[in-house]
Amino acid sequence: MTGERRERSTEAFFGRRHGKTIRPAQASALATGLEKYRIDLDQPAPGDLRRLFPVDVSKLRLEIGFGGGEHLRHAAAVDPDTGFIGV
Repeated sequence: MTGERRERSTEAFFGRRHGKTIRPAQASALATGLEKYRIDLDQPAPGDLRRLFPVDVSKLRLEIGFGGGEHLRHAAAVDPDTGFIGV
């Protein structure tokens, strides 16, 4: 197999091509919470990212690929002094 060129693009692709369908509870949470938690990427970022949060936080944590958010939500509840950003 070494040296062979992959003929189809699907053979060279790793990961998910299409996201999973959003569940009704997720759709509801998104509809009601998006305006509260959304960051406008057209605006310049604040010099101190802790200003993104409505409460004082001493640390920041970036979660990349946080899935359904269950782990992120739990971590935020356990550590309220940390500002979590999920992407």
